[in-house]
Amino acid sequence: MKPIILALFLLGSGLGGSALAQTVSNPYPKTAPPLPNPRVTQLETALNHVQQEQQAVYQQFQMTQELRRNEIQENYPQAIQTPNSMMQAPYAMGGLKDNPPQSYDDNVRIQRERQERIEQYTRDLNRLYSRYAELGEQKRALLDQLIELAK
Repeated sequence: MKPIILALFLLGSGLGGSALAQTVSNPYPKTAPPLPNPRVTQLETALNHVQQEQQAVYQQFQMTQELRRNEIQENYPQAIQTPNSMMQAPYAMGGLKDNPPQSYDDNVRIQRERQERIEQYTRDLNRLYSRYAELGEQKRALLDQLIELAK
């Protein structure tokens, strides 16, 4: 029984070796690889550019979103104020000897400026979102063209 298994093993390994030897061809082909299609290269370059711009727009969106979030949180300083962080919002403690209360006009002006910043951030977010979506459509169109050329 063992000699038969050994013979089959040797026979199988011999066939595998010859099959492997047949699949290995000349590692140095005599013909040069075909040159890439210039249109494919152009599309890949354009796609790379669109992807980089889309990434930059996304990062701007994230930064603007965080700025807007911080402005909104500043509208409600008491909600985020802890007992040990009274110095974060000194205007909330007006009336002390060293910190007189702000005038009504100053408070209104500060609130109006803050609201204007929040609205500007919202407009910027909408603009960045639209640009990101537009770049996504451009990217999709370039990918479609690349797929079509690959066929």
